[in-house]
Amino acid sequence: MIPRWFVLAVLWVALWGEVTAANVATAAVVVPLVTWLFVGRRGTQHRLRPWGVLVAVATVGWSLVTSSLRVVLAVVAPSPERTATSIQMVRLEGGSAFVASLVANAITLTPGTMSLDLDRESLDLTVHVLGAVQPAVFRGEVLALERTIARAFRERGPR
Repeated sequence: MIPRWFVLAVLWVALWGEVTAANVATAAVVVPLVTWLFVGRRGTQHRLRPWGVLVAVATVGWSLVTSSLRVVLAVVAPSPERTATSIQMVRLEGGSAFVASLVANAITLTPGTMSLDLDRESLDLTVHVLGAVQPAVFRGEVLALERTIARAFRERGPR
């Protein structure tokens, strides 16, 4: 297993684009700081499930394609139904703030939708949507996305 600090240091240097003494030295300062601030916290952890991740990436990819086409139609051939906007609220069911955050980010990544708020306590997700949607259908799609993402990560419990 590759140590976390090594991966972070390599990423730091790669983001700067060249291996220099200054980049390696700053990595030696930044990596322990980031690890201390973020990684050392105790709490629920999730283990990656490769097949589940592939399914989740494919699902989000398909959503990107279909929603891009809907946005293109709204721009090229606008109609009241295609250009209508609404705010939808969905209470996520999984109970994991980590999975809820991934769902909110996937929704924001998708053209025509933007996550506005995620209540980390109740897991209420508020989304701005372009195009007329049926609230029950939209809710079902978001919950299906949540289940897909949850299958990509197995909860391990506290460290």
